[in-house]
Amino acid sequence: MKIEELLSAMEKEAGARPVTMELLSQLDEHAVFEHASNKQWLFSKTAIPNNYKLLMSITAAAALGQENCIKTYVKSALRQGIQKDEIIEALLVARFVKATTVISASVDAMKLLVEEG
Repeated sequence: MKIEELLSAMEKEAGARPVTMELLSQLDEHAVFEHASNKQWLFSKTAIPNNYKLLMSITAAAALGQENCIKTYVKSALRQGIQKDEIIEALLVARFVKATTVISASVDAMKLLVEEG
């Protein structure tokens, strides 16, 4: 398979060419093939349904603030029949988890405030 074929397959799956993969292909085609291979391997595992993996990907990308990844995963999810309310709920999970990290990162500051009375 050539890089153009791989990018076209990614476009068909996601509804648009992932900008990151398009740019990476111009710098190192092998990295794009490696990424695609890793995804294929991950989605071949069966313990977690692939729709859940995609929702988890949306959640992780959102918690990490990766806008391009969020958009790509959401387009792919919609094309695979995942409902809008499921996607919104995944985004809300990300919001909750991200907010929790703020509280967790503030433990020392909260201890200081408690000690100060």
